[in-house]
Amino acid sequence: MKQNIITNIRSPIVYKQKELNAIIRDAKKGDGKDIVELFRENYGDTYYKKSFYEPKTWDKMVESDKYYPIVAEYNGKVIGQFLLSLNDKYNGEIGAVVVHPDFKGRGLMNKMFDYLIKKAESLGLYAIYGEAIMFHPFSQKANLKHGMIETALQLGEVASFIAQKDIKFEKRTATLVGYKLFKKTPKSLYIPKFYERVIKDRYKKAGIKLKKTAIKPIRKKLNLWENRLLKIAGIVIDGKIKNFENRFNLLFSRAKINAEMIYADINLETKEVDEIVRFLNKKRFFYSGVLFYRYGGKDYLRLQFENTHNVEERYNVCYSDYCKFLSKYVLRDKKRVSRL
Repeated sequence: MKQNIITNIRSPIVYKQKELNAIIRDAKKGDGKDIVELFRENYGDTYYKKSFYEPKTWDKMVESDKYYPIVAEYNGKVIGQFLLSLNDKYNGEIGAVVVHPDFKGRGLMNKMFDYLIKKAESLGLYAIYGEAIMFHPFSQKANLKHGMIETALQLGEVASFIAQKDIKFEKRTATLVGYKLFKKTPKSLYIPKFYERVIKDRYKKAGIKLKKTAIKPIRKKLNLWENRLLKIAGIVIDGKIKNFENRFNLLFSRAKINAEMIYADINLETKEVDEIVRFLNKKRFFYSGVLFYRYGGKDYLRLQFENTHNVEERYNVCYSDYCKFLSKYVLRDKKRVSRL
């Protein structure tokens, strides 16, 4: 799977220095002011979650059972933050990591990452995942270093108004999804034939065996989620419901009103997965990747649809060979479905 993808993007240089002997701990009330300063230092005013610029937001998170901010403290001041957000009892998302520019290259992200992994395990999660913005390879490298495996590439997920200091795209930017699994129980799944090889490769890499035992029927349903701020949406497909095509088209039409990127997530315990994939391919949904334990502890195949031409495709930065392969695979699949 080792292929190359050409890029002319150059990442900003961060010189590695001697590790800083900072305290890594759970955030507490009163840390919010310093954390807000970190976001301004890294993103200016472009970070899409505007509530992150309000200290009270972080005070509320400290008391929440859904959000777990981790901070690095040095000489009594918070100089780094890493956030774990729980989706449900099965999985959580890591992200919103910020380090003060004066202390970058001092090992703070890695130390917070280690602490965050232990936190997630202590909460009994099956998995955590991170979405590395493909401005640069730093987050991708950190994810791999901490035992995460790359499973999906989401074109256009990042709105073009989001920037990190001097790193700025005019188009929507991709994210690379990486997972760290704490539970690796063998699974019985319906793997779509067309994407069988690339999907099975990720299960092998994750150390999850695929069994050939009977799969219990799932509760069939179709749901739409929207993030109008980022202009993205997703349709979650659990089985083939009655009048599936008509009901999907209705949600799809609704999603296209506001969303520039639309994702379709298919439960891999769906018996009709091949039929649904063929239908979605004809709708010009193309491959994104695998999402472990994504909804209710189930695994999903994610496909994606571009509802705009303002999506960066060629110049996403890759660190790993798999990212380079996946980037080419995704674009090749997009070209294929456009001819159907």
